[in-house]
Amino acid sequence: MIIDRTTKAAAGLKIARKYDMIRTIPAMLKALSLCSGPTALDFETTALSPTAGRERLVQLCNDRVWCVIDLDGKGMRDAFFDEAEEGGPWIVFHAGFEYRWFKSQDTDPMLVDVGNLRRARMGGGRFKLMQMAAWDLGYDMPKEEQASNWGEPLLSGSQIDYAADDALITHELYKHWCEKTTARHDEAAELLDAMVPAVVEMEDTGMLLDTRVHKRLVRKWVREIAVLEAKIRTHISPDQVANLRSNPQCSDFFGQIFPDNVLRHWPKTEKSGQLQITGDALRLFAGFYRGTPIEEALDSLSDYRTISQYLSFFGDTLLNKAAQDDDKRVRARFNIGAAKTLRFSCSGPNLQQIPRSRQLLQSHVEATEVRRSFTAPEGSALVSFDYSAIELRVLALLSGDETLLHDVVFGDLHGTVAEFIQGRAIDKKIPEDKEHRANAKPVSFGIIYGASPSGLSLTMRCALSKAEEIHSFWSERYAVAFDYRYKMEAEAKQTGFLPMIDGGTIYLGQRADLPKCANYPVQRAALSVMARAIIRHKNTLDRLRKQGKVDPDLTKMLASVHDALIDEAKLEDAPLVRSAMKKDMELGFLDYFPDASIHGLLEGGQGPNWAELD
Repeated sequence: MIIDRTTKAAAGLKIARKYDMIRTIPAMLKALSLCSGPTALDFETTALSPTAGRERLVQLCNDRVWCVIDLDGKGMRDAFFDEAEEGGPWIVFHAGFEYRWFKSQDTDPMLVDVGNLRRARMGGGRFKLMQMAAWDLGYDMPKEEQASNWGEPLLSGSQIDYAADDALITHELYKHWCEKTTARHDEAAELLDAMVPAVVEMEDTGMLLDTRVHKRLVRKWVREIAVLEAKIRTHISPDQVANLRSNPQCSDFFGQIFPDNVLRHWPKTEKSGQLQITGDALRLFAGFYRGTPIEEALDSLSDYRTISQYLSFFGDTLLNKAAQDDDKRVRARFNIGAAKTLRFSCSGPNLQQIPRSRQLLQSHVEATEVRRSFTAPEGSALVSFDYSAIELRVLALLSGDETLLHDVVFGDLHGTVAEFIQGRAIDKKIPEDKEHRANAKPVSFGIIYGASPSGLSLTMRCALSKAEEIHSFWSERYAVAFDYRYKMEAEAKQTGFLPMIDGGTIYLGQRADLPKCANYPVQRAALSVMARAIIRHKNTLDRLRKQGKVDPDLTKMLASVHDALIDEAKLEDAPLVRSAMKKDMELGFLDYFPDASIHGLLEGGQGPNWAELD
């Protein structure tokens, strides 16, 4: 849709005014004097980062002012940043971008991300400003000038119009969501906004990759793939499946050989309706054919595809990523509020997919220690703590299940379930019993997220009658937590929304099925705890660096991976950073559960690489 540039009345925006083009300091200062309240702000820059370019335009919009300021004029840039810290709060879209440019000018104003206001009420997700405009305002934003050259001495009228529109739309979206959100929603949005400085530090610092260690691991993967392919070919010939990495070819083959009673349960892709050929799906359905060559074939194919994926995601990908910069650091992007539950996603590469340094494949002894490849520089150490069993712990606290809380905090939940399954006491020091305990973990997570006895029978590769016994044991022992899932489902079906511990909500509408209602509040609580820990820890490190208690150049936040934080610190500073991280993560948990025990809450320490922490 083309905006009526005279009246700005198109698409229901109903704004009868025109923006001002500002090129002088007095006119800019007058405009900024009208920005003492929430004001939309957007930069057009000559590059994506301050290290590679400059701010060319800044656009401002509220109910009193709408303008485009050309920062290339004499003294304009310095004058703007001198004044901007006192204005606002500035309403932006994707606050990490604007934060970097303010930070490069040693300016720290208050930024409010309008996308986070939406996420606080509706739930998370990754989307663009033009998508919000279409969803929430019914407006189709023209984006032809988005990739144009903003370094030109003279910008075109269409470029300036495009820039002005971004601020206008951001302002209209802010008003739209202010009408739909409560003060509690605002608290949830502020939680996301407050993580931005820490996330920018993580993204800009990156994690050092030991390329020698990682190349050795990649060679190990290549050898293992060859061994697995030879084993698979004893069951599946090249005539049947030419490319074992091809999802369509594998789907077509299995669709032909498996009976309907198996295929009926096999998960399908949404778009094509093909069988999902994932490692988990293959291993799950191998359970239909226990003790047969088909079980061995599916297990081997599961391992083959798992290692193939890691080779693809973390083989040359990590090596190439590390080679992009002279410091050999892998710089990923941490996307705040990307999941429906507001959990982070990570991209370019996805560090959250990297497994713990343990046996990756169930049928192989050799570990695939990807985390060992991430190391500390000479004279430094990595510091990391991980919330232990945080999902089960917060479920116990949210539901008020005292038995589950005791077993998670002071007992051994997975050991208790394993003992019921085995019908005897187990000893974690014995390798066989240690494996039994590990195999019991998916039972609890499966049940709390809605797994039925039939689903458990597949996961555990046991008879349905045995799975029913296990399901009954769990649901009776932890009856309060088990019933909590249904309470959440009833709430969502009545209102369309699920309430969250941080004050926000998740919109489900007609899609309030049990797995979502069981999963979302738990995942959101874990995110909220981690968010508070991240915010606290960034503030603590800033204070320690400012006070000179740690080396400001060598003490950095590196990553947040699932329920873990990772720092890098000079060896002599590492104990202080370790103590600070532990305290900040404990306090982040207590922010939401002030009366809860922190016994056994954290695991981790410091070490030379991500795999070796004590």
